[in-house]
Amino acid sequence: MGEVEIVSEELLRHFGPLSYEEIGFLLNKMATLLDKRGMNITIRKKVYAAMVESLENIYKHQDTIADDKEYMPKFSLLIDSQNISLFVSNSILNHKVSLLKGKLDKVNSLDKDGLKDLYKNTILSGNVSPKGGAGLGIINIAKVSENKVNYTFSAINDRYSYFTLNVLISHNIK
Repeated sequence: MGEVEIVSEELLRHFGPLSYEEIGFLLNKMATLLDKRGMNITIRKKVYAAMVESLENIYKHQDTIADDKEYMPKFSLLIDSQNISLFVSNSILNHKVSLLKGKLDKVNSLDKDGLKDLYKNTILSGNVSPKGGAGLGIINIAKVSENKVNYTFSAINDRYSYFTLNVLISHNIK
């Protein structure tokens, strides 16, 4: 038996600055596309929750590079026979990388109960500002996806890096 090649199809894509109107459009489009494919409500809710958190993180925390056309926010939603994959990218100031990496690594080190406790403790700690920044979005993404959150940071220059978050949500549950 050879390896099985998993072919993925891109369902949705966005490139450029994000507004709340655009986020709403992407969420509605995703719901329609997954509904047409017969995805059950649980899967649609998981994808919706992960998309809301991911897109709002970009909207709130994007560090835009003046006159840059290459490293603008990017979002894509792909589907294959096993998973729905979200890819979300944006530029970030280099001095923010280690803090964000720390939050991602912490979330990835925890199991389901650990994530619940971290979420509760983060809310109770009072470190949640109106802009966010306490990591609740990342914790929520990990909770709904039930998978590790993959990420990369690619250096752009001495001030900025390009951050990509990849969230997998299994839909082929037996």
